[in-house]
Amino acid sequence: MPSFCLLDWLHHLMIKRMKDYYKRLDNLKQRRQDVLTKAFSVSESFKRNQYGEAITYTLEAMEPIDANYTRNTYEACEKIQGHLKKGLLEYKIDVSFRYQGSVPTNTHIKLYSDVDLLTIHEGFVTLEPPQTPTYPYQGNPVADLKDMRSKVYRILDSVYSAAKIDDSGSKALTISGGSLNRTIDLISCNWYDSVKYSETNDADYRGVNVLDRDNNRRILNYPFMHIYWINTKDAEVNGNVKRLIRLLKTLRSDADEEIKVSSYDIASLVFRMDTSLLMASKLKRLDLLDNCNLFLKRVISDSTYRDSLYVANSTRKIFCDDGAKLTEVVKLQKELNELIQDINLSVKPLYEALNKAEVIY
Repeated sequence: MPSFCLLDWLHHLMIKRMKDYYKRLDNLKQRRQDVLTKAFSVSESFKRNQYGEAITYTLEAMEPIDANYTRNTYEACEKIQGHLKKGLLEYKIDVSFRYQGSVPTNTHIKLYSDVDLLTIHEGFVTLEPPQTPTYPYQGNPVADLKDMRSKVYRILDSVYSAAKIDDSGSKALTISGGSLNRTIDLISCNWYDSVKYSETNDADYRGVNVLDRDNNRRILNYPFMHIYWINTKDAEVNGNVKRLIRLLKTLRSDADEEIKVSSYDIASLVFRMDTSLLMASKLKRLDLLDNCNLFLKRVISDSTYRDSLYVANSTRKIFCDDGAKLTEVVKLQKELNELIQDINLSVKPLYEALNKAEVIY
């Protein structure tokens, strides 16, 4: 058998062992389908599929959701905010609203993305020590947040009769279905004014105390600082932080085996990559896969390094009781590694390496 035929035969065998990227491309399309028009919000490069299934899947997974649909998500939330603002004022509860999670960082991967809506009780503020209040609050913050949450449920239940409202979660009340076409998590909380916020009046340094209803406590979080740092580093590397976050979340969604790594921890892992590993040009975006794979391998193999990694806003370690688990990150790295292998197999000629591939997408 001539050598070139042997190469073709080996290539054919390896291609047969690749993942089903037709199915994965379909999964991606379904996440980006408009339920009203049935059209798919994908790029022209996706439609042409000029680079083959594995590369097209990879590069499209990196692309952001169309801004018009993200705007629709905010509009759906604003309608809920209007109902709650009016309804809670009748109970003499003043509230404000903010967002956290993937939507405000533009790292969501679904057209009708789930969104976290912070419902903030304006009746009291927690101060970080050594700050002390001029007029100490005389109420019970946990009890008052529980009361507000119960009233939020009552208001939504009266307005959104066709929607499903799930009050079982300890940290969030969830509304979905009906005209919403998405899931919205309503999180009851109050402001937490850090010393840094009080000194600078920079809203990114302001935290929130989130109600953990079933455990009768509040949990401190700094969601706006997380958003700030993700946006800042992403701007430094021409959007490649968010591209990798979207890709890893896509791999998590399409994996045959469930991967339990939160979007928050995925974002923080990518954020902690060295800036040099994130500096890939438009023509060399596939280099990001190898760079991220090397980083995750180091995270997995080097316990000292792994233990040194903090989430983007530095409030906790990435790997901890409430954070990522090593076994789950191993699964995620395996998915990425297999994607790299499959892309290498799909690049022509057979021996051409991934880091030699240039694409315009």
